[in-house]
Amino acid sequence: MGLEVGWYLRFARTDRIEALVSLKGAAQVRHEEHVFPDWAFEIEEREDHARAVMTRKQPVYDKEP
Repeated sequence: MGLEVGWYLRFARTDRIEALVSLKGAAQVRHEEHVFPDWAFEIEEREDHARAVMTRKQPVYDKEP
């Protein structure tokens, strides 16, 4: 992901983004939670990586009719 999390969140055309990041990169993803309060962040650390799931709090694209 290159730690360009902000760009993915800013220009996403989806309401959910999932990424695998290094354990060092997980700290940067957590920082973005303060920058993008309209997204909910879930970060699950594993042995050598972290799984980050970012979901819009108010869906924009994946709305049900």
